[in-house]
Amino acid sequence: MNPNIFISKAEYELEAPFGNDFIAHIEGQKTATLRQFYEEIADLLEIPDFGFNLDALNDSLNDLQWLEDKRIVLYITNTNDFISKERDPAKIGSVLSLLDATAEDWKWVDDEDELTDRKEIVIVFEDSPRIRKLLDQEAIDYNELAELK
Repeated sequence: MNPNIFISKAEYELEAPFGNDFIAHIEGQKTATLRQFYEEIADLLEIPDFGFNLDALNDSLNDLQWLEDKRIVLYITNTNDFISKERDPAKIGSVLSLLDATAEDWKWVDDEDELTDRKEIVIVFEDSPRIRKLLDQEAIDYNELAELK
């Protein structure tokens, strides 16, 4: 199984594989709390009627029909700060699991489904010991973006 999550050492690594795709750059320093993350992703993806909770994030990321792009790359930088000030530290694990599961779900959308435009979600985290530890704690597979061929 190919992982849905990649680790990047530098932004330039995104150019070759994703240069023609929609890249939503989520700045970890601006998203230290879950609420800030919800606000940022709702703004970047222009999510209509977003409910600012995990269920709303799940519903929105499993829809995305308002976006014309077929591939959406969520590029999260400053991962040492990303959702680092949340009162319940377990919530970041829930977010990471949701991102991974949603990206996997899109792989299984039938191309002939008339109700759904097929999308692809790719999650790229800027490398840090913290993000690797969090992904490992949730048993989420990831690869180095530089290894993507």
